[in-house]
Amino acid sequence: MERIKPPKLNPGDEIRVISPASAPDIKSLSEGISRLRKMGFKVSVGRNIKKLVQRNDLAAPAKDRAEELMAAFRDDNVKAIFNARGGYGSIHILNLIDYDTIRDKPKIFVGYSDITALHMAMARYSNLVTFHGPMVASDLQEMNKPSYRLFLDILGGKTTEINSAYKDRIIKYILPGKCEGLSIGTNLSVAASLFGTNYMPETDNKIFFMEDTNITSGDVDRYFYTMKLADINRFSGYVFGDFKIIVDKDEPTPSVEEVIERFINETNKPSLYGAPFGHGDEQLLIPLNAKMQISEDSPYIELKEDIVN
Repeated sequence: MERIKPPKLNPGDEIRVISPASAPDIKSLSEGISRLRKMGFKVSVGRNIKKLVQRNDLAAPAKDRAEELMAAFRDDNVKAIFNARGGYGSIHILNLIDYDTIRDKPKIFVGYSDITALHMAMARYSNLVTFHGPMVASDLQEMNKPSYRLFLDILGGKTTEINSAYKDRIIKYILPGKCEGLSIGTNLSVAASLFGTNYMPETDNKIFFMEDTNITSGDVDRYFYTMKLADINRFSGYVFGDFKIIVDKDEPTPSVEEVIERFINETNKPSLYGAPFGHGDEQLLIPLNAKMQISEDSPYIELKEDIVN
């Protein structure tokens, strides 16, 4: 199946904000929408956000969340779909999505964290290039940084220099080396929930970008071994971002970095540690299902193709 690249985002285009997982904080969402409008975009919101049909912490029942996503893809006026937040629940709608429509009506799709499940499913069944990037209600501080302008320039097809906002950032090698492949990721625990399912993309010739939050080093170790047992550990290389760890002082455990180093030494593939993405203060835009390269010299991570039409 041919990979699909979405049309670029131009000033004045309509961005649809949706919430396919947990419900966003409405005050933060309103501020994020206001900032997008001040940047020159028209912004609309999905019907679940409009109607405030929140169910517990989820934005709406699964069927309604899937329909909100599909309505955004079907609407020809919408040029990009930005997720309001992650949380949990994206996995509930994977079997309710019309992937043929997404392939036929491709759009820029941006989010991270729990949205990883949607990125992976769209890569598997629609072969769409999507984007790990800031979310409207979760990343207000990120929207004020110069890096957010770079984010918009990349979506607008003005540049492929994804590292330019972080050119002075030092990244550690676990195993030096150079490789190319299609990007996949990024939240490790969400990705692990798809290991062995029909929604997990093939891993051959892929570079796995990983980050996580509220986990232990034992969790990370378990996800790696699940990957081995599921026989999907055929990646060309790895890039590790920010990991926010729960530390149990009563239980002696290795650090996450130690667990990662042990895993990488066993796989013997090129890998970087400490890249600026995840649930921390930095949010590198990562095109997913796109040709990327990691190398021993700066720039450590490169986008090797145009990713919008």
